[in-house]
Amino acid sequence: MRVRSIASRFVSLRLLLVTAVIFALGSGTAIAAGSLWEVGSATGALVRSNGGTAYTRLSTGTYQADFNSDQTKCAYVATPGDTGAGAVAGPVIATVASRAGDPKGLFIQTFNQSSSAVVDDPVHVATYCGKGFWAVVGGDGTLARGSKVASSAHLSTGNYEVIFTKKVKKCAFTASIGTTGIGSAAAAEITVAGRAGNQFGVFVHTMNAAGTPVDSAFHLAVTCSKDIAVIEADGSKARGSHVTSSTKLGGSGTGTYEVIFDRTVSGCAYTATVGVSTFGGSVSTPVTITTATRAGNPNGVFVFIHKTDGTTIDEPFHLQVSC
Repeated sequence: MRVRSIASRFVSLRLLLVTAVIFALGSGTAIAAGSLWEVGSATGALVRSNGGTAYTRLSTGTYQADFNSDQTKCAYVATPGDTGAGAVAGPVIATVASRAGDPKGLFIQTFNQSSSAVVDDPVHVATYCGKGFWAVVGGDGTLARGSKVASSAHLSTGNYEVIFTKKVKKCAFTASIGTTGIGSAAAAEITVAGRAGNQFGVFVHTMNAAGTPVDSAFHLAVTCSKDIAVIEADGSKARGSHVTSSTKLGGSGTGTYEVIFDRTVSGCAYTATVGVSTFGGSVSTPVTITTATRAGNPNGVFVFIHKTDGTTIDEPFHLQVSC
């Protein structure tokens, strides 16, 4: 009788644990970092997602991405990117914000930096909620919200540091210009690096299309254990997870790369930010980055880097694949 009682209690405990996990996932109260994402087309169609419910074009270059849970306490990173194996062949950026009147929605705009005009372009966007390493920081360096953040600071015009509670030296850093709440953000470029002399920190640089530093609010995500890659300007891998190869395509100055993973990623979202692999140093050239599935290889991601005049340029970058 005692053995049966113990066994019965063990089964009941397992059922309770499973129920708790299902409830947490369903309610959105225990979302893992980067677990929700969408890939939306230039015309406003939801192409694929995890936890996404709709992707809508509101007007030229202006979109709403809806999810199945509250996003107001999260960070958002968006990268212009083809929905298939093509390419966004221009200097395009995406900015992010919370959607006014819709706690489950994001407000996204895409800009052509050659003209500073909003343009219709496809977007990959991932959200970061609950546990993990992420931060939403105001233009004055004040932390609006975040997870595992020890401090944030405005160092000088367009220069910021975000210090986390653990070392981030093995991680990838992705970021987007974006407001800390609702509204819309002025178009600007953003690059990342490890903080000089501090392996707990990330350095963020924001600038306008001319390369002049400007203060801008931003969303930052640090990913350490998923499908990530930090790639040097010559195409070599500095660090990464599940990466089998990385290559710069074409000759010098082409700004085109492929990153091949050890599994199929064609059904995923790809967010990327130009940035050095080191702790110290930075990319101060105004640049944009776009992504796509690698043509002919479902395990690969294609990355394209432009200067704001539309010419291509070789630069290091940080890439995250969300599946």
